[in-house]
Amino acid sequence: DAAFKILNPMTVPRFFRLNSNNALIEFLLEGTPEIREHYLDSKKDVDRHLKSACEQFIQQQTKLFVEQLEEFLTKVSALKTMASQGGPKYRLSQQPWAQPAKVSDLVANAYKTIKAKLPLTLRSMSLYLSNKDTEFILFKPVRNNVQQVFQKFHVLLKEEFSPEDMDIIACPSMEQV
Repeated sequence: DAAFKILNPMTVPRFFRLNSNNALIEFLLEGTPEIREHYLDSKKDVDRHLKSACEQFIQQQTKLFVEQLEEFLTKVSALKTMASQGGPKYRLSQQPWAQPAKVSDLVANAYKTIKAKLPLTLRSMSLYLSNKDTEFILFKPVRNNVQQVFQKFHVLLKEEFSPEDMDIIACPSMEQV
């Protein structure tokens, strides 16, 4: 703006005035650039992006392996919450979506997904990371999350189903997972 004002033909006669309406003084006062410094710690920025990407990978892989079981546990939790808040009492095995045969299919599908997609995940990690220690560090939370879901599932099965129903469901043990 200051440069345009000084180049305006109307301001040429004001170049050498000795009052505050001097075009050169206005240019010097208004036209000085303002310097703003902004320091960005690139290492922290890269670390933050790397941490975010790792967390997304962990959540994505956990969801890939046990999303169906987590959804089932969420339904059961909602049912228990309704019952504790004065809703109708329930028997989980009486729910149409929680019949032992359906729970068995759910567990079998989750276990098949783990067996089928785990090698692909590990192969991709090996290809892109090429460092066994990094692969182990990154995959450990995924493994822990999957084991926690199966552990919660085992606790739920022991609380809600009879031993005969548990035989029908045939949930894999923690060692198998």
